[in-house]
Amino acid sequence: MSKEELTKNIHPENYRFKLQMLIERPKNKGIITKEEARQLNGELFSIEYGSAQTSQMIRFYWVYDKEQNRVVSARYTIFGSPTLLAIADMAALLCRNKTPDEIANINYKSLEYFLRDNPVDPAISKERNFSIIFILDALKYAVAKLKGEEIEESPIVCECANITKKSIKESIKEFDLKSTQDITDYTLAGAFCKECISSNRFSHPREFYIEDILKEVKEKLEEEQSKVAQIPDKPFKEMSIEEKREAINAVIDRHIRAMLVMDGGDMEILDIKNNGANTDIYIRYLGACSGCASASTGTLFAIEGILKQKLDPDIRVIPL
Repeated sequence: MSKEELTKNIHPENYRFKLQMLIERPKNKGIITKEEARQLNGELFSIEYGSAQTSQMIRFYWVYDKEQNRVVSARYTIFGSPTLLAIADMAALLCRNKTPDEIANINYKSLEYFLRDNPVDPAISKERNFSIIFILDALKYAVAKLKGEEIEESPIVCECANITKKSIKESIKEFDLKSTQDITDYTLAGAFCKECISSNRFSHPREFYIEDILKEVKEKLEEEQSKVAQIPDKPFKEMSIEEKREAINAVIDRHIRAMLVMDGGDMEILDIKNNGANTDIYIRYLGACSGCASASTGTLFAIEGILKQKLDPDIRVIPL
């Protein structure tokens, strides 16, 4: 039995309406020729990620306009499950007319959101999350190659699914994974022979085990969270600038950042100034937020409103 068949047996597929439409009538599947790229005033960029042995392999075809620094057209060919095809088709659509950095900033929440039939119900079951993670990893790999950047090497933990230690650690952090089964659901690591899960299994000794990686990351996250909890317990107006920065960052991480990354963006604090009774926070939008029409209206009002509610009513947020 192939790994593709085994994967389907472990995680049977039940498609929602939008996924079914993307599977039956993908709009972005196929190749782009050099001649087509020339007609679009761009250069053809093609890159392959994954392998047929793991039943997950994709080749991106992008038309890159150097002058505009944008991917003006995107297509793909794929080997894998129907779910993987649907996700790849949506990803190709999201790549169009974006800069390489904006493509690299496409994240799980934004990609999964566009696959939903409605804003409330998840597009796929948690047992299929690994397909989204694979496509996101492929996008980041493609962007790094397009920009000529060095690809950070990371040891393979699960040879069966070709999953690296870096991918496992990032998934634990991003999705707050609690168990080795959660890791398998989100990354596919440990889904096959299971020898990489724990050192307690009867197998040859390995350098890395999923169980140990989970413990390492959770301990580090707990340490970081304990530092955040040490924010001075006093009124916001009485805090120093550095204390205010810590408090503001904590609120952004807990209540604001997820809202931004869902649309492929983010923000950073440039400066904080006391201005009479007011605290002025100067920010810069990142990713998709930097060119969004609502960045100076709805999004800005939401950010400022949350900071006012959580910290101090005299906060003002000023985008630069």
